[in-house]
Amino acid sequence: MKSKLFMIFLLIVAVLATAGEVTIWSWRSQDAEVWKQVEAELRKAGYDIKINFTAYAPTEYDAKIALALQTGTGPDIVYSRRLPGGRTQTMIENKLYLPLNDYVDFSNFSSTILKSVTHEGKIYGVPFAVQVVGIFYNKEYYEKYGLKEPETWDELVENAKVLKKNGITPFFIPGKEAWALTMQHAMCGVSVLGPEWIKKLTDGETNFLDPKFTDLNKKLNDLKVYYQDGFLANSTTDQDAAFAFGQAAMVFYGIWGYQNWKNLNPDIQVGYFMVPPATKDQKPYAYVYMDGAITLTSNVKNKKDAIEVLKFCATPQFGTIFANITKNIPGVSGATLPKEPLFEEIMDVYVNHASPYVYWVGSVFVTQKPSLYDDVLSPGMQELYAGKITPEELSKRAQDAISQWYPPLMKK
Repeated sequence: MKSKLFMIFLLIVAVLATAGEVTIWSWRSQDAEVWKQVEAELRKAGYDIKINFTAYAPTEYDAKIALALQTGTGPDIVYSRRLPGGRTQTMIENKLYLPLNDYVDFSNFSSTILKSVTHEGKIYGVPFAVQVVGIFYNKEYYEKYGLKEPETWDELVENAKVLKKNGITPFFIPGKEAWALTMQHAMCGVSVLGPEWIKKLTDGETNFLDPKFTDLNKKLNDLKVYYQDGFLANSTTDQDAAFAFGQAAMVFYGIWGYQNWKNLNPDIQVGYFMVPPATKDQKPYAYVYMDGAITLTSNVKNKKDAIEVLKFCATPQFGTIFANITKNIPGVSGATLPKEPLFEEIMDVYVNHASPYVYWVGSVFVTQKPSLYDDVLSPGMQELYAGKITPEELSKRAQDAISQWYPPLMKK
């Protein structure tokens, strides 16, 4: 009898010990400090909630959360990908992500941002960041060798030539991570091809066999002579260290990298420019997208406290914490943003120079299989850079894949 009572006592203690804990999984290790501050702010507001934040490698993350949620071993909250996109939609359709309309006030979010978390009229997550991608460069190298931010692709190549001639690696490319190569292609596409061409592609007025698309493939393939040796074996972790410590002058990346670079080397001076277009009569554009959302899962064990966390994530106060720690643009409006020149420039690009048409994250071309992102450009860019396929073959792969299911591009 005493033994049974003791076991019941231990069970009660265990339940009470975890009653105020909310578990969160993410692919963003740089957000750990954000959640420490969120926990502190909630405590000030009278909530006794402990946040247990865990970050996994981005390349493993999606498979890990899918398995955990399907087996009932997942966390209360996850970082989810944006919509449209097969991964998140599948999780919603399998009822592994829960709608938040009845719990969270979304009045501080624009309708454009909320579209990226809405499925069949229900909102599945609190958007945490808007990302801007482009070319980030080491200002000291540009100043040392008298370089200017390029206005055309040829000027970008000329800058790379000058740097290489002086013993500086022009670009560090994380070729091991296929998503980063797809991102590189897409950010170049919005400027070199231009949003008008991408709209024509979306409307079926042109297709991936257009010489302009193949020419972009060729431009990127020709640029690889300015990448670091063995670039197909390097990761984004390698890239962060190399760029932060001056081992390369430029990277094709997103603003989310800035925090890591400054953490590694507080003295680095970072500049930014949009990928330059092919000719001076074209305008440059930036690829801008909603990064992801903070989402309630079907595995939630502490729903009451998890909802309080999600409510806080929808406030300008959370946006202020998030922006000042990560140097990312918060999804929520009304936040107080960092007073840093680079961040202010990125904000201007976000507001005034975002491409209205895109073909990577957030585009129609990733909503079904084969996906332009996962099934064409991710493996295709690695093979192109490895010399296994030609620029023409990459174009054909894209056309063959998307024309299987996207009506405007289907063969008549």
